[in-house]
Amino acid sequence: MSLDSFFVLSGFLITSLLLREQGLTGQINTIHFYRRRAMRLLPPLFGLLVAHSIFAYLTGISFHEEWTSLMSVLFYYSNWKLAFNSNYVGGIANGMQHLWSLSLEEQFYLIWPWITIFVLTYRRRFRTVAVVLLGLIVAIAVHRSLSYHGTNWYAIFIRTDTRADGILIGCLLAHIWFRGLEPNRTIVRWAATVASVFLLICLPIVKSPGPFLFRGGFVAIDVACALIILALVDGHWGGRHFFNWRPFIVLGTVSYAFYLWHLPVFFAIRYYGHSWNAVVRVVVAVGATLLFTALSWCLLERPALDWKDRLEGRNPVPRLGLKSLRRPAATILQESPLAKSAAPGPSS
Repeated sequence: MSLDSFFVLSGFLITSLLLREQGLTGQINTIHFYRRRAMRLLPPLFGLLVAHSIFAYLTGISFHEEWTSLMSVLFYYSNWKLAFNSNYVGGIANGMQHLWSLSLEEQFYLIWPWITIFVLTYRRRFRTVAVVLLGLIVAIAVHRSLSYHGTNWYAIFIRTDTRADGILIGCLLAHIWFRGLEPNRTIVRWAATVASVFLLICLPIVKSPGPFLFRGGFVAIDVACALIILALVDGHWGGRHFFNWRPFIVLGTVSYAFYLWHLPVFFAIRYYGHSWNAVVRVVVAVGATLLFTALSWCLLERPALDWKDRLEGRNPVPRLGLKSLRRPAATILQESPLAKSAAPGPSS
């Protein structure tokens, strides 16, 4: 379920940023958009891929397997490479399987700015936007349900055509917020509370291979995540205090690096420490993950973000027409830890 929250949040943040730029300047600078994405995502990813190549050399992973895995991750098609293998861990070298979610997001964002520019602009009537997005969400949900046959659950779980509805729900939420069409505050708070209870109930009982997720469960969970996000940006829901908890803020800040490194580190510890006590393996793996997360953040991610901010400072977005535009959600979220927890595909 954590992936669903990230997908919804990512769609919400990215679309809010695009609508804000479009509303302030009348256009979207796609060159700047893709440059921001590259500077946000690629430096830490390059660091991981270099480290994994060294690990592959030391452990005897075949050159073909490593090279094809690196290419699928670097060019964002690893989810399809995994989906087309009969064995769900086949085709991708150990330690990189989790990067399918990053591939899915980037495939979506390859085309989404153009849809926002030419089809679903902020000037488009909301009824039209809602019909288009809801139609796509329903179509994907129905397609996922009809495609699921039990044994093929993993391929359905990671394919773009069967999982993009979570991002689209976040995109729809961004249009609702940006246009000021959300329900009144009391309804939002109660809806977020009910959604939180629903997610807490689902957390221990919902299993990925089961039919619930593929036949309505994903949509229900994504909608629940959207309601919580709406309550958080409103700023008056009591549950927001959890997201201001210091450990959550720290984890949110380095969440992308943590996402990248946790699985490779656990695979490496399992390889080198197969004879260790299970508790020792877990302690070492967690400690090593935190260490590599910190190194990635300090040496790669933060310098790249600082460089991105300096470049953005040279090309500021003019603040035109602010009186006619509501303060966008992205502005609020970028000032909170919520925006920093948008892994697996950070959205700023």
